[in-house]
Amino acid sequence: MTLAREIRRKAFHMLAGMSIPVLFYLFLGWQQLSGKPYTYLAKWILIGATLAILAVDVIRLRHQFFRILFIDFFGPLLRRHEISELTGATYLMLSSTVCILIYRSGAAIAAISFMVIGDAFAAVFGRRFGRPVLFGKSLEGAAACLVGCLLVGTAIVLLPGSGLRPLPMALGALTATLAEFAPLPLDDNITIPLLSGLAMHLTFTIF
Repeated sequence: MTLAREIRRKAFHMLAGMSIPVLFYLFLGWQQLSGKPYTYLAKWILIGATLAILAVDVIRLRHQFFRILFIDFFGPLLRRHEISELTGATYLMLSSTVCILIYRSGAAIAAISFMVIGDAFAAVFGRRFGRPVLFGKSLEGAAACLVGCLLVGTAIVLLPGSGLRPLPMALGALTATLAEFAPLPLDDNITIPLLSGLAMHLTFTIF
């Protein structure tokens, strides 16, 4: 995949992926202002959307007509392995749902944002400026991932009502970077948000 195509892919990924934490934060704010359980509603909406996207992905893998139609629409945004496997978007929806269901709101919002922003920074800057040194990854990409996570994490810390503190955020950003760099067997869209969210959630609990 060329750098230009990777940039287009990551731009779409960022736009679509960041809609999840942004919308959940808005629901969280409405709940704090009104006292009504808007986050409960948001969780059910996310569950429904995740099941729908998972169903579409499974159907297009099993039926050639839908697979061709899917590739016609989204082919330029897919990696080669995603043609015959679940897409990264499906994995992101699944991990986002798990994060929002089991982690504190601030940790969940940050964990999903780390995946979207950090992974995009790592892919683009690593490909443009980096040289693979370990596991096919570059130190430049890892540094860009950490910077991206810290930037978006700091923004979330500063958001009114997010509940995210600097220490959990920083540990979550570091964990996200390590998860992106390490050769873990699961998709990055699963490992980065779940592991960084867990690190922040545990830090909240301990400290």
